[in-house]
Amino acid sequence: MHRRNELDKAIRFIEAGLKTTLILEDIASEANMSAWHFHRVFLASTGITVGEYIRKRRMSEAAKELVFTAKPIKLLAGEYQYESQASFTRSFTAVYGLSPGKLRRQVGPLQFFDAMIKMQKGDTMITPVIKQKDGFRVVGISSQNTMKNNNIPKLWNDFHQKVCGTVKDVINPGVALGICFYVDCAEMNEDTPFTYLAGMEYAKDMPVPEGLEFRDVPSADYAVFEHHGSLDTLSDTYNSIYSTWLPNSEYQRRDSDDFELYDQRFKYGFDDSVMEIWVPIVKK
Repeated sequence: MHRRNELDKAIRFIEAGLKTTLILEDIASEANMSAWHFHRVFLASTGITVGEYIRKRRMSEAAKELVFTAKPIKLLAGEYQYESQASFTRSFTAVYGLSPGKLRRQVGPLQFFDAMIKMQKGDTMITPVIKQKDGFRVVGISSQNTMKNNNIPKLWNDFHQKVCGTVKDVINPGVALGICFYVDCAEMNEDTPFTYLAGMEYAKDMPVPEGLEFRDVPSADYAVFEHHGSLDTLSDTYNSIYSTWLPNSEYQRRDSDDFELYDQRFKYGFDDSVMEIWVPIVKK
């Protein structure tokens, strides 16, 4: 246990310095080990060398910036400690099998290389519960979004002001659902539009309240994850689900809507807040 804690300190030091010059002796000192001993312990504990870990983590973070920002490739190369754009491109291609420029032009499914840091108090442990849910209807209001232009926070504000508490006969009072409409899109990038609906479960045989819209979600099996704490780290939980849990599980994502569930456990802005993420799945 002591060794794992010391190793975590060193990995956190690496994570904080991905855009700086990292020296093995400095990393090892965080774990109170000599460079030689630390290298052997790191390899035995993670199955990867320190240098390979740093390279893959830099490439993973660079890939995210290529997809979600407009930074020039040459600038990213410098930030992630490469002497030239050419050397950065060679390293990136070795990890992902395509060049940085091609990734930016045609975004494909990527499996990011996450930090090997043990979960600590306040982190979210990505261990889902598998549940089956029959088809259901949600009534509420929606907005069009992209990863670059996120209107979801404003949508929830409008929901609480105009919808919550005014709709009668909901199936689960006090439970709000955020439905992310499935997008069948071969090229998903920061400008790809998607629809998100904030609402509540409602009986299908009841007329939809005036001024609201509805979404019928089909029956499916779901991997249900809990996100703990502030919504500021919600993207980290999603990243862990899709880049770590799903690729290593016996499931794949079903082509259907996923949704977020907010019940009495959700406390906006509080560390003890809990909400759920329901991801539709099928066996591989």
